[in-house]
Amino acid sequence: MTKKSILYISGEGHSGTTLLDIILGSQKNTFSAGELIFLPDKGIKNKEYCACGSRVPECSVWKEIISKWNEGRTLDLERYGQIRKKLVGKANLISAHKLLKNPSEEVENFLRDAESLYRSIFDVTNSNCIIDSSKAPGMIPVLKKMDFDITIVHITRKFGDVLNSYKVYLKQDLKAGIEHELKPRKTAYVLRSWLIKNFLSRQLSKSLNYKKVKYENLIENLEQEISKITLCSDEFLELLRNRGPLYPKHLVAGSTIRMKDELYVAKKPMGTSYSRLNIRDTLLAKSIDYLYQ
Repeated sequence: MTKKSILYISGEGHSGTTLLDIILGSQKNTFSAGELIFLPDKGIKNKEYCACGSRVPECSVWKEIISKWNEGRTLDLERYGQIRKKLVGKANLISAHKLLKNPSEEVENFLRDAESLYRSIFDVTNSNCIIDSSKAPGMIPVLKKMDFDITIVHITRKFGDVLNSYKVYLKQDLKAGIEHELKPRKTAYVLRSWLIKNFLSRQLSKSLNYKKVKYENLIENLEQEISKITLCSDEFLELLRNRGPLYPKHLVAGSTIRMKDELYVAKKPMGTSYSRLNIRDTLLAKSIDYLYQ
């Protein structure tokens, strides 16, 4: 019997992870889950919006998944979330390694519950592959403990574009997919996060099937880049050639594009913009982007 598979999208935020999730999830027998690590907090506890427009606990698909997961879950949601932070947070990398190497009973329960969530999704959606765009590299060692075929899809994007995107201010708008107020991030924070997440995405993927894609190449050569990640049916290849239409269905968390009814992928990536950056940050970003090439 063929194992079920998970395509886990890892990397820095504002790098096109939600778009890649939607593209990959347009293949038959594949389910786009969005940022699954946030399901317990944002989806179940806070009752934020699914891409379908319903609140997650009221969504016809997630309601059934959550019900099935509740039947077999050992830990309560609060404790599940606390252990997830210990294992997945990039600040806890060393301690997380020790916890996974010699797991306590509670950590074992977490691992079973995490695997049970994926199995609940497979059962309810009758899919063979789940796209999880949670991004956090710390989830990769957790996935290694599961009995699935795991592929890590590591997406990168020019630092200047990522930094410029992080400098925007957005008010909370749940229906638009903005789960909380977004304030501009400090440049040092973004640089550190961009470096660490991209480094860990590669290093933690050793022994797994690993695919790296640059956002810029993805947009410009959509069909070729997606074909490097997954086997594509003729129907799916035609969709990629036409660059859509793509339909975000039931993503939990992610960028605001998941709340659109229909998407087409642009034919060319937008030119790098430093519009929100001061002179010092612009020089830094341009220097890093020169090396990124």
